Amino acid sequence: MKKEPDFSKLVEKVIFTYSTEHLAQKDKVRFYYALKGRDGISGIIVALNIEQLGKTVLLVNSDKESDVTEFLEFWKCEYQKKRVYLEQ
Repeated sequence: MKKEPDFSKLVEKVIFTYSTEHLAQKDKVRFYYALKGRDGISGIIVALNIEQLGKTVLLVNSDKESDVTEFLEFWKCEYQKKRVYLEQ
């Protein structure tokens, strides 16, 4: 028997997929540092509480969507985003 989701516990998130193919190797390193930080903890992933699902896939709280969009546009990355609802 399938359990019905509890809609009161759903949280809106945004999945971003992006490409860094257009960046030169030195710029890819700079992008990575901005994303994760030189120490692996001081980039926007930690600052905005982003979950990295894959090499170029980010799961973002919907209230931080504009910040991530601005970041990717600054780096001139092509990206796609999809809105999802997850059960907490």
